[in-house]
Amino acid sequence: MNNTFDSRRFGWYARKEIRENWKAYALGLVAVLAVLWYFIYQEWGYLHSPFFDKGDYKVNIFRSLAIMIGLMTCVAGSYTLKAFSEQKRAFTTLTLPVSSFEQLLYAWIMTVPFSIGACYVLWKIAWSMALPYFLKDTPGLAFEKDSVFLVTNPYFSVFYFGGSAAFMWGAVSLGRLNFLKTLGILIGVGLVFEWGQNRLLKAIFPADFSIQAYSSIPWLPQMAQIQYKGVFSRQFHSTFENIYGFWWILCVPLLLYVITFLKIKEKEV
Repeated sequence: MNNTFDSRRFGWYARKEIRENWKAYALGLVAVLAVLWYFIYQEWGYLHSPFFDKGDYKVNIFRSLAIMIGLMTCVAGSYTLKAFSEQKRAFTTLTLPVSSFEQLLYAWIMTVPFSIGACYVLWKIAWSMALPYFLKDTPGLAFEKDSVFLVTNPYFSVFYFGGSAAFMWGAVSLGRLNFLKTLGILIGVGLVFEWGQNRLLKAIFPADFSIQAYSSIPWLPQMAQIQYKGVFSRQFHSTFENIYGFWWILCVPLLLYVITFLKIKEKEV
């Protein structure tokens, strides 16, 4: 008998979880659909506002997709392993005839592939319904490309994979209110990175230079702009950008998934 993965056993566990939690999954899809329709309504309002120039304005359709996927993956990452946040429920879950790997695999499938796929389908259907009304009201209307909001940019995958992995880790490690605790930790880490980056740049460049770092958040390329008393201005990428991208896009999510798996195994003891 394979104690790590068995397709029949995994199928039974997946059907059990879906049967018991389908209402919560459906509610999550309704919630992200509401967020999507809010963005559509907001764009419609912009086009009918007297303060916007329709000639230059482009409708942001991909921003809504990025927000939907980000919210869905983070919430799903916390919810799919919520049983491990309470001692009684964790005991019941650990006595099920499935392995820790199968439990983690199911949580990952629902958090990443399912969430991203479901959000994309809902986004595609909703905008397909809305776009004819936009074009009928404003012929020749232009739309932003997805690269503007980094939806398909490799760095933005940190928001999906790293974020989901962080909330999955929080679900098995931080107990009650793990979603809020994880969110607080991520915000705190981001602020520390921002402070550290600014301090480092000021230490490297003399006081005569004016420095603007675009961001320390891991889903944007590391770029900065320096100015010297109005004489010149230059924008540059970090020479460690490839290493930086490899670390945040691949290593950090995998590391968090491994830690989550080990925490589940630890609870079995």
